[in-house]
Amino acid sequence: MSKSWNPACLWVLFFLTLNVFLSGCKSWSERGAKGVGTLPPASPNETRFSSYQPAHPYQQLTKGLLGRKLFAAPPDAGAGVEIHDFLVGPRQRSDKYTLPAAAIFQVKSGSGLLTLGEKPQKIEAGTVATVPAAQPFAIENQTDIPIAIRVSILGSK
Repeated sequence: MSKSWNPACLWVLFFLTLNVFLSGCKSWSERGAKGVGTLPPASPNETRFSSYQPAHPYQQLTKGLLGRKLFAAPPDAGAGVEIHDFLVGPRQRSDKYTLPAAAIFQVKSGSGLLTLGEKPQKIEAGTVATVPAAQPFAIENQTDIPIAIRVSILGSK
């Protein structure tokens, strides 16, 4: 024999379920952190800085051009290969810089002008350019995004 639910029982069950649901969620604004706020500002005499140092920090190569060496083939490998990252800040222009060997530039971000000698060429993310050995170059960033370039230096110094 099947038992059917009395409509009054269904309404009571509905209101009990609704009451349990609503009592668990007092207010939508109470979700997340409650009263934590932002951290207080550091005092002017704060001296406990992080001891972290990156493995390959950027260094200034010339005015407006930062660089870091990521890889260098061992001297006994027979091939002189080095991998560097170059960085030019937003709306900045580097002074001329010269690499000791031929290089391949792979532009990772930003856009601007790469000037080889006196010949400017437009660069943007995805551009690949070759730079002959001992050829002075300068990079001009024309955007608000830093220009990041992966540089592969090929050959002996």
